[in-house]
Amino acid sequence: MILGIADAARVDALRRGLKQAGAPGYTELPVVEGAGRTGVHAGDRVHPGALMMVFTIVEDEAATPLFEALVRQRDAAGDRVTRFFLLPVERQA
Repeated sequence: MILGIADAARVDALRRGLKQAGAPGYTELPVVEGAGRTGVHAGDRVHPGALMMVFTIVEDEAATPLFEALVRQRDAAGDRVTRFFLLPVERQA
């Protein structure tokens, strides 16, 4: 699974990146609130900078290349907020 915590303003670019890199699909959670290295994110007038969570489940052999493609796209855009995580998932028989 590739999990992205993305600046809401960059989600359209992330969707395009997933499609271009061959992701089979994705799920979005439109509101992510919290605080961390980049400050408080609540998506309100006091704490602007709304975040979204986007994830996709891909086969093991496709996960690392997709992850690396998304990181390259993020870095090329100068996005200092969005973060990606490559995580194992439990397989169901």
